Amino acid sequence: MGRSNVEYATDQITVYPSCPFKCKYCFWNTKLWKSRRKRIKPRPLEEAVRYLAARKRRVIVISFTTDPYPPIEAEKKITRNVLRILSHASHHKIMVLTKNPGLAFRDFEYFYRHGNMWMGTTVVTLEENRELEPYAPPPKERLRWLWAVKGEAIPTWLSIEPIIPGITDPLEIVEKTIGYIDLYVLGGFNYAKQLGFNSTYTEEEVARIIEAIRLLREKGKPFIIKRNLRRVLRLGGSIK
Repeated sequence: MGRSNVEYATDQITVYPSCPFKCKYCFWNTKLWKSRRKRIKPRPLEEAVRYLAARKRRVIVISFTTDPYPPIEAEKKITRNVLRILSHASHHKIMVLTKNPGLAFRDFEYFYRHGNMWMGTTVVTLEENRELEPYAPPPKERLRWLWAVKGEAIPTWLSIEPIIPGITDPLEIVEKTIGYIDLYVLGGFNYAKQLGFNSTYTEEEVARIIEAIRLLREKGKPFIIKRNLRRVLRLGGSIK
């Protein structure tokens, strides 16, 4: 079973060994992870069965390493079968994270059966940017699907990470989505320099992050600020 090193989950299940969306800001593109790719051999169904048997409560994200809903999932249905197994593990919290939430509608019977299975997506900008996200569904499309998910009484969450200097405006994203998102995760950019991105926030950008956090507090909206972003705010903008 895969342990998680993120603040919002204790564990994670990787469904597919690679991701077709090829987002340029993904840690998957760093030299470190490129060297590890060949060693990643997911066994998602086996892991789901183990989590079903595990009595201690876990918070499981599906999936942190690669997207669980690539187009091929429509045919292979591996993620669907993982959720089918986990739908009987109501003692765990399940957090699905995908840039293709429209395909996940097919599997909502398992979300309902489980009762604490969340649907989430990642957005780093509201505008379509094929240079950043060459093959992923456009961000506004992802958010329209999450709006529809909320209408189905399924809890929603939004990952605003990495917050990319010069690109991501977390305040604008929060303002446009706060009516239908139940939980926000805000994170910095751990691999900015390795991936060839600007690695420093301006004072104005830091102020926008702080305003986004204030708005979430004012609206009583649950949120998580990841450690890497906490360091940025404390250090006045430099990404370490």
